[in-house]
Amino acid sequence: MNPTCPEPRRIVPLDAAGWRWAAGRLSPANPAAQAPGEAVSLPHCWNAVDEYVSGRELRRGWATYWLDVELPAPEPEREVRLRCGGFHGVGRAWLNGCAVGRFNADYLGFDLDITEAVRAGINRLAIQVCNRYSRAILPGIRDPDFHLYGGLGGGLHLALLPRVRLVRRDCQATSEEVASGAVRIEVGMMNCDGPCTALSLQIAVRDPAGRTVAEPAPVDVALAPGESARREIRCEIPAPQLWSPDTPVLYEAEAALRCGAETVDRIAWTFGLRTAEFDPQRGFVLNGKPTGLRGVNRHENLPGFGFALPPALHAEDARLIKELGFNFVRLSHYPQSPAFLDACDRLGLLVYAELCSWKSVAGGRWLRAAETQLARMIRRDRHHPAVILWGLGNEGRHRDAYLRLRALARELDPSRPTIYAENHARRARRKKTAGLTDVWGLNYEFEELDFAREAAPTGCVVVSECANLPYARRGHWAAEAQQATLMRGAVRRTEAAGPGAAGWTLWSFADYATPRRQRWFRECGVVDGWRAPKLAADWARARHNPEPFLSVRGDWSLGAGLRRRLYVATNAREVRMIRADGASELLAVPEPGWIEVDVGFDDGPIRFVGAGVETTLEPWGEPAGFSVRTEALAPNLCRCRLQVADERGAPVLGFEGEAVIRLPAGARASLVGGETAPVHAGQATFYVETARAGAEISMECHVVGCGQQSIRLPTGGERP
Repeated sequence: MNPTCPEPRRIVPLDAAGWRWAAGRLSPANPAAQAPGEAVSLPHCWNAVDEYVSGRELRRGWATYWLDVELPAPEPEREVRLRCGGFHGVGRAWLNGCAVGRFNADYLGFDLDITEAVRAGINRLAIQVCNRYSRAILPGIRDPDFHLYGGLGGGLHLALLPRVRLVRRDCQATSEEVASGAVRIEVGMMNCDGPCTALSLQIAVRDPAGRTVAEPAPVDVALAPGESARREIRCEIPAPQLWSPDTPVLYEAEAALRCGAETVDRIAWTFGLRTAEFDPQRGFVLNGKPTGLRGVNRHENLPGFGFALPPALHAEDARLIKELGFNFVRLSHYPQSPAFLDACDRLGLLVYAELCSWKSVAGGRWLRAAETQLARMIRRDRHHPAVILWGLGNEGRHRDAYLRLRALARELDPSRPTIYAENHARRARRKKTAGLTDVWGLNYEFEELDFAREAAPTGCVVVSECANLPYARRGHWAAEAQQATLMRGAVRRTEAAGPGAAGWTLWSFADYATPRRQRWFRECGVVDGWRAPKLAADWARARHNPEPFLSVRGDWSLGAGLRRRLYVATNAREVRMIRADGASELLAVPEPGWIEVDVGFDDGPIRFVGAGVETTLEPWGEPAGFSVRTEALAPNLCRCRLQVADERGAPVLGFEGEAVIRLPAGARASLVGGETAPVHAGQATFYVETARAGAEISMECHVVGCGQQSIRLPTGGERP
């Protein structure tokens, strides 16, 4: 196999085709003797095609993955580690029939030493994973309001590492004084039975253009076999540029261990220079400037993919959240992918990171599991300038748990405050959990805003959830308007609360699947599960994004009655509505957002013109066909946008139905049951990931009453 990283570290990806999957615990030495298995590629979620189907329980239990992979002969000076990104569940792994470890993936993945089991040539890797409920496996509740997906959802690779090496989780760069650019760089090292050698630790800091801007003097290090060490090195960055949502400037720190002229190990990571605090009079203050937090809660899933999202889709979520005018996102309710956090760093999206809990904060086994996960999450993610809060729990209360988790967070990262999200202040008073985190997270209880500020040591509260309307299906315009009204009211109430009310996060970013109380899916998002925007998204974009914006929703179909209600979302202060005969009316828009207007229908198009922007609503008849617009997001991933039209080509924005998709072999897509994309308001969005990049791929698409087409998928291309 060809390594993808240069010496001294090498990475061997294991996500390509060739994997087999089967339900149950099969023999790790020869699983195919018990079941032929299903061909899959990683990341993989075995529940992905079952979600969003009412009445269908998602499978929980054990499953087995196996792969025959050719590997080079093991090298005595290297350790071979099997690493996987985050997912829910526990499991065991074998290589060539030898057990190589147990794990709790903990939404953070696993890292197993497989050195002794590797052999030259074909190696059989077998992994058993289980997504059953356990009190000792976070969230520690049987049916939270999100799926406990099953599968290797984080992707898998081998890391061939030098035995004397740097330890990434113990490396970070911390800004000590932003004005002078003073930075403290901490570096962890270890010797896993390598030679005892006199080493030199060298640090280089590079600016966004790749220029070296700081290179402090090397530090001598001696590591005996089995020994670990840490070193602190200080330096100054000239003319420092600060990280913020408007200017997300990232520096790179590179640490290198050298023995003479030889580089023994090298790692690099990004960081940002910024100051952040919560102040009782100014709220959240970033780089000395009060910054209102306006955001959404995000679940990490997509229909047809479950939690096994490719990195490009994590990046797309971050881009869309920022495009809608939000500057803040809560990772509800579990650690999420580094790919999403990396995108937040690049784009300037502030993050409230959270350990996995849902009405489940407790002592005993739960607390021990929570301490383990919190420590792993902080060590993994504290280098991200986007992260401003560590969340210790959601809608659960236990005094000893919060005291211990807060102490752990302060030990590992004293620079960031803690928060927990509370939806019953009365219970918090009784359980004496008020004031145990630095910032209060308030879920829905606006009447408790004053108490929340008084209780929090910082005097600050973040409205961590608000405006939850679970039946706001896209295309049901009255429900969309009700949701947008609820969100507008919640935001106004928070922002009018005065000092200490630092910001809000709406519930939620996208619709999502859930088994809770057999609800199956919740349509609470400002976008639907496939990331198509609703009126709430239009309102957010109009209110918070400075670029001219105008959108019109509503029924403009032929033959549906004389009076119509239209929903006009814009950041223009006035909009001129122009009829086909030239007659016009000026609509006042009291504030950026949206207005409702009742309009007489006259069988013609109606045009809306605002400052620097305009749109036209064409009347539509019966559906007669459809078009599909495709866009490449990565070399083997594309987004498809389907639009139903009448015989004249006008978009039929009132059509409700579904598109049936026939995929090429080896592809997966964001489809319900593996084959359908819901069509609401005449539109559907779905994503297709193909098995190979660069190949000419096509799929068949059929919409009942609108015909069938063969759609070519674009190849190549990746959004920067």
